[in-house]
Amino acid sequence: MNDDLVGREPSSGPVPRGRRYRRHELELADGGRLVLGVDGTIDHVDPHGSTTHSWMPDDPEWPDQAIRFGLHPQTPTVTPQGRRVLGTRPPRR
Repeated sequence: MNDDLVGREPSSGPVPRGRRYRRHELELADGGRLVLGVDGTIDHVDPHGSTTHSWMPDDPEWPDQAIRFGLHPQTPTVTPQGRRVLGTRPPRR
């Protein structure tokens, strides 16, 4: 295992925003690889095992790399507003 990643994987602490990712690696044509951590961080690791670039989930470039793992950015969920007026109910039959 790569010594650069040993201190971070697997993370036993809480993951921000309640989302937990599955650790995964993708081999790249240049001999390097992309590593997705359980915290959502994506590291570009060169063929010698050194991390050359990292993207956090809040990085604007993160979705461009995450799509390689089949991940899509999630838009914030908005609570729908009902049409009902509080305190009124439809008539019972």
